[in-house]
Amino acid sequence: MSQKTFNYKGRFDLELGRSLHDPVIAYHTYGKLNTEKDNAVWVCHALTANSDVVDWWSGLIGPGKLIDTERYYVICANILGSCYGTTGPLSIDPATGEPYYHTFPQVTVRDMVQAHIALREHLELDSIALGIAGSLGGHQLLEWLLEEPEVFQKATLIATSARHSPWGIAFNENQRWAIEQDPTWKKSTAEAGLNGLQLARSIAILSYRSYAGYQQTQLDDVDVVDQFKAPSYQRYQGKKLADRFNAYSYWHLSKAMDSHNIARDRG
Repeated sequence: MSQKTFNYKGRFDLELGRSLHDPVIAYHTYGKLNTEKDNAVWVCHALTANSDVVDWWSGLIGPGKLIDTERYYVICANILGSCYGTTGPLSIDPATGEPYYHTFPQVTVRDMVQAHIALREHLELDSIALGIAGSLGGHQLLEWLLEEPEVFQKATLIATSARHSPWGIAFNENQRWAIEQDPTWKKSTAEAGLNGLQLARSIAILSYRSYAGYQQTQLDDVDVVDQFKAPSYQRYQGKKLADRFNAYSYWHLSKAMDSHNIARDRG
């Protein structure tokens, strides 16, 4: 299934005061909406994922899988600030005719949800049978459940929270700090900060894995004194992300993750 785009017309106001003009929202759909319009499943993706959910979540979603695309109408939208089709730092700023780069406005999880809502309305979906998401995607879904509780019939939340923790924010700050130390980060080019991004991902991996996990997968033979498995693994993960992502999006999306707090301004 090829990626589709929804062109939002007009000014899209952001929570922190700035706005985007005519933003583009990239998304994928799989399967067909039935006549009752009660078989929609919406997936909210995590920080560095994209809208092609059947590709990266193939163990769960697809023909004959638990979420069967021959039975359900599955939608996944790329989030604001990402680099996989939705308006982000590498997009053209209509005001200048040049890419945003460092001038891209800061978005929050709530902004991402408002973009999802705009797309839902465009797709004429009044009801979603299941929302499913993990991590930053779970942050989005929690916000959305509060914004439109009548829309979702069921929700599955994985590895997420009602508020991003100080521990998580500290990890994100270290990652942004790594990007900012890259001398190329100050340049306005698509490749700016990529070496720093590799280090940022290496830092992040430490929060995705555990002591026990490294013991199981990265423990060396007893006689090894150099060229250990763990450093090789860290560098591999860093390069793997830098080859498919950009530092601007990573910087902004980690800030958006930090903003997550479903109690904010809700009494």
